[in-house]
Amino acid sequence: MRILTRLAVLMSAAAIVLFSAGCDPDTPGGGGVTLPPVITLNSGTDVISFNQERDLSNPTFNVNISGEDGDAPLRDLAILENGLTIPANQLNFTTGQTANNPILTAGADAGGFTYGVEITPSNTTVGPVTFSFRLTDTDGEIATTEVTITYTANPPNIDLLIADGFVSGDATVTNFGTSFDVRVQLDDTEDSLSTFTVLENGTVMDAALLTYTGFSSMNPLQLIPAEAVGVTYTININPDVTMMETRTYTFRVADINGITAERTVSITFDPPMGTALTFDTTGVFFNASGMNFGGIDLDNGTAVRFNSPDAEIEDEGLDNTIAVGMENWRTQISASNNAELRIADLSLLGDGTTFDDVVFSEAIAQAFDDGNAVLGGSDASNFMDIPGDDSNTEIVTTALQAGDVFAVRRDGRSYLIRIDEVNFVAGSNLDNYKISIKW
Repeated sequence: MRILTRLAVLMSAAAIVLFSAGCDPDTPGGGGVTLPPVITLNSGTDVISFNQERDLSNPTFNVNISGEDGDAPLRDLAILENGLTIPANQLNFTTGQTANNPILTAGADAGGFTYGVEITPSNTTVGPVTFSFRLTDTDGEIATTEVTITYTANPPNIDLLIADGFVSGDATVTNFGTSFDVRVQLDDTEDSLSTFTVLENGTVMDAALLTYTGFSSMNPLQLIPAEAVGVTYTININPDVTMMETRTYTFRVADINGITAERTVSITFDPPMGTALTFDTTGVFFNASGMNFGGIDLDNGTAVRFNSPDAEIEDEGLDNTIAVGMENWRTQISASNNAELRIADLSLLGDGTTFDDVVFSEAIAQAFDDGNAVLGGSDASNFMDIPGDDSNTEIVTTALQAGDVFAVRRDGRSYLIRIDEVNFVAGSNLDNYKISIKW
């Protein structure tokens, strides 16, 4: 029994020694814990203390910051924008320090402070920006708080106007030329307009495929000062489309701050199918009163005599009522050898259709069928007995100009021609036409 009592006493003594050895005296801060500094964004009138939106036109804002020390004096305060220190000249202290960034918290401020600060951010774009406030003490302990401001802006206005013949929403184009027209209205809101861009399937279009009414196009188009407050454009869009497909077209305006607005339409192209052209070339023929190459064989683009059985059209020669020494080439043509000549209006094939757009024989036949047989020219009797004009009953054109387009039909074959050049050669009868031919 004495042995058990002795063991109990010894074990109790060992436990007392063990627990006594594990306890140190208390240290400042409680049990060895270091107290860091504390930083707070105070709420109040006209100050920001929590996440919010703000208009980009007025980016500057105010904060009210309080700092308290922990176990060590405060050393400095840094103000950051998206992780980068804001330049000191963008900080205006309404109370407290007026120093650099980071700001040294010297003197009484080392124990605690409250600063009012007006912050002008570096950011100039729409979207969220995080502002951080980092307080550091002399022991290197850090306290941080932050606020996120999401900058917003009113974008410019853009509309596709509704009008006959103009696309203002999703549409289907069935023209031979597969072009279409839009009327785009732009208007500024907070800031002046800067650029206008047309995109096809998300890619900036080649400016050569865009025709603005009244001026040559660029893409993007840089707006001039008179357009920067608002403008309406009429645009013909002429993409290269040869099969049925759908493409998206985006019309985008940007202001001077890069804020954009846009409208997008889906255009389904369903071009008429047809027979590929057999012939597409150029040719030259001459003043019929000259070297007798006043006609042209449209089957091969070769100049022939004005009275050749191979000619589909012929020149009308000179006006012999004009005094010698004056320019007297009539620059008029007529059909030959049972051919028929008509003025072609390619817009009837589709708005904006050009000579270059015509790629099917059926389109040429349609241009002839829809063409105007009244050519508008005079074939007065006093022109007779001039090579190229041996009759006063021919149906003739008015004086030709570059760009005139005609359709011709002979023996069931339809031709499309464009007058590319009308060339006068002074002092001779070598005057000539250069034309493009398709059939």
